[in-house]
Amino acid sequence: MGLNLFLLAGPLCAQASPPQAAVLHVSTGSTVNADGSVTPLYTAMPVQIMVQPPGPQDLQLVEGLDQQADLRVVYVNAAVRALSRSSQTGGDILEFSGSDWLVTRSVEDWGADASGESEWVKVVVTRQLPASL
Repeated sequence: MGLNLFLLAGPLCAQASPPQAAVLHVSTGSTVNADGSVTPLYTAMPVQIMVQPPGPQDLQLVEGLDQQADLRVVYVNAAVRALSRSSQTGGDILEFSGSDWLVTRSVEDWGADASGESEWVKVVVTRQLPASL
């Protein structure tokens, strides 16, 4: 196991942006209903996150999407994936501040655990209305 940067940087970052409790809903696929509609499936797990407003570089990542949405940047000590239609993975949702936030962009990841998953990530999330879970 390598050096856990989140463990080292977390206490220092917490002075500027205290961590908060959240629930990570990890996408586990979907099921097709009898009427042909699709219902996503999730596994929930508690996580600690640090939330910040998006900076100029983060906004450039979503600039071409012409979205008028409530965005946040979230740092989380877990493997979190944005939706990837080509690989049919992701679509994870973070639940915090009374709302569901869809992971719309994975910005950075650090480290890797034994399974090769990221130890911690920086993602852009978009508020979902109404609650999707």
